[in-house]
Amino acid sequence: MTGTIEQLTARERDCLRLVARGMSSKEIALALGLSPLTVDGYLKEAARTLGVSSRREAARILTAHEDASPQPPETPPQNLGAEPVDLAETVHSGVPLPPKRSEAEPRFRVPFLRQGRQTNDLDPLNRLMWIFGLSILMLIAVANFLNGLGALWRITS
Repeated sequence: MTGTIEQLTARERDCLRLVARGMSSKEIALALGLSPLTVDGYLKEAARTLGVSSRREAARILTAHEDASPQPPETPPQNLGAEPVDLAETVHSGVPLPPKRSEAEPRFRVPFLRQGRQTNDLDPLNRLMWIFGLSILMLIAVANFLNGLGALWRITS
């Protein structure tokens, strides 16, 4: 190995832990609040630091190191009275999982197919609004084109 685990930054370790869970760069970026390119940069740097050729190898090295290192004993959850017992007993890994988005109600509805969907899910009113908006934009574009042609005609004559 070229480097050691201790040379990895906290973000590189977080990214590698999520790679070990089988997550893609996009999923890791969503979980950590980064861009996918930044995640790829962290993973490349981590692989270079550890002297391996892939992110999966680097993730395996990190998990093997963390599994082999002695873990502090778990403290039993305290009953604080106000919170439910099942909430107090949940264990979190320190790296948040990406929020679940409902595809049933996307943030912004568009009039074309997206992300593998086979049907258009707009209601008639939204379709009419999109048709009206796009026709206005096309009218503006044609008007600007004709205005440019008129200006070119005046310049050449």
